[in-house]
Amino acid sequence: MADDQTVMSAVPAHYNVTIPFASDIPGGVFPGKAILVKGVVLNLVNDQRFSIDLCCGKLVQGEHRDDKALHINPRFDRGMALFSKPDRDIVINSLINNVWGTEQRNQNNLVFEKSFSIRILILRDYFKISVNGKHLNDFVHRVPLETIKCIFICGCVSIDVIEYQGTKPGSISSCPSEDNSDNLCIEDETGPIEILKPNIPFIFKLNGGFLPPREIFLILTPLLNPISFAINLECLNYEYLFHMRIDFPTQNSAAGDRGSVVRNNTSQGGLWQKEERQMGRFPFSPGSTADIRIIACLESLKVLIDGCHFCEFYYRSPGPVPTQVNRVTVVGDVTLQKFTLKK
Repeated sequence: MADDQTVMSAVPAHYNVTIPFASDIPGGVFPGKAILVKGVVLNLVNDQRFSIDLCCGKLVQGEHRDDKALHINPRFDRGMALFSKPDRDIVINSLINNVWGTEQRNQNNLVFEKSFSIRILILRDYFKISVNGKHLNDFVHRVPLETIKCIFICGCVSIDVIEYQGTKPGSISSCPSEDNSDNLCIEDETGPIEILKPNIPFIFKLNGGFLPPREIFLILTPLLNPISFAINLECLNYEYLFHMRIDFPTQNSAAGDRGSVVRNNTSQGGLWQKEERQMGRFPFSPGSTADIRIIACLESLKVLIDGCHFCEFYYRSPGPVPTQVNRVTVVGDVTLQKFTLKK
């Protein structure tokens, strides 16, 4: 296995790997982990496809192979035969007992000699796959997650980096049951904290403010007919260091309204300040699971959605400061699959 190209930093990664490439997955596989692959599609004469596989063993090629839990296969066939249509889809499949399963086909927007990113978010029931920041496919698990051991990449591709995002928390907590209207969770652990499927509204009492290197990682699913939901870093006296509200377009929305992600805070005294609304595309869809990472920096908060940079929110003066944050809340039309606090 090609482990010599691993750089063990805050985020484990492989850089500038040689193709074909196979390696154990650092830290194993678990819900909430993401694998980000960045590279360039090569225009080769003898190879017009590449694949990214999550494998259950080290027999990754040949007639007898170990199971492949996930096979992502972008194709760029030129279709020289008279009666055959060139295959230019992204095919997703699995290999179990050396037999391919039912494939799922998706439009392939990758281009020769252009850079790309493919992200695999591992959830409890399926892989959420995105290409260049856009959702591609939800692929339901066909083998148990715990059997996945390694990653294998081959074909017409050059890989710049394979990044393994997410750490397995040291402790798993739970929130009160539905008969507790406060839905309050209290930080009482020294390591990373993970809370699975808490109720909404979700309230997490935070000790010590929200300072580097703290991060919040959320996996959530908007309801099927959502109006809005919000994520807040709150302080005493109803003040907000950070308020992020996701507004979905509705039947009564103006024509062309694609939804908005509003960022704001309050001044001392609880008055709202100027909203920030700049964004590229609206990154949420009703019923579609997404992940949000909020990273504490010295002068700002960085927000990533589905592994892609979304915005940077700079602290404002006058207003609350990170040391004053004492709770995290999630409210609105959303189901929270997992909350993780990294310290």
